[in-house]
Amino acid sequence: VLAWLGVSTDHAWLGDPTSANVSLAGVSVWRFTGLNFVLFLGAIQSIPSELYEAAELDGAGKWQQFRHIIAPSIKPVISLSAILAISGSLSVFEIPYIMTGGATGTQTFVIQTVKLAFQFNKTGLASAAAVVLLLIILLITWIQRRLVPDDKVDLV
Repeated sequence: VLAWLGVSTDHAWLGDPTSANVSLAGVSVWRFTGLNFVLFLGAIQSIPSELYEAAELDGAGKWQQFRHIIAPSIKPVISLSAILAISGSLSVFEIPYIMTGGATGTQTFVIQTVKLAFQFNKTGLASAAAVVLLLIILLITWIQRRLVPDDKVDLV
């Protein structure tokens, strides 16, 4: 497929730090596309069809329907998706560990913590690192919740 798109196939995707991180990001995006699709599809389908009909009668186009009906209605799902994405990116482990083992500049905080615990037998330090990561994720989640308040949508 890459050769068909004109991309060189003899490139070592995971051997170069720049392309390795781009490759890992692409795999992560592909992995969570289904979850985000289901979340957003469910949120959009939960919007009453009467709102769309009323907007069409008032002369609203598709962009105006999106801006004034869909976007405010799915704001909680957008907030949830952002929180999951950011906290997940801070605690990523599986994809870089499986694909590169943390080599070529893809070692994450969690991979370092696992190596501390199981390779260097420093379980106390690894436990402390895990607690620090938890606190960082909780702090960032709290900041996100403050920046995007969970307002109830007043549709009447």
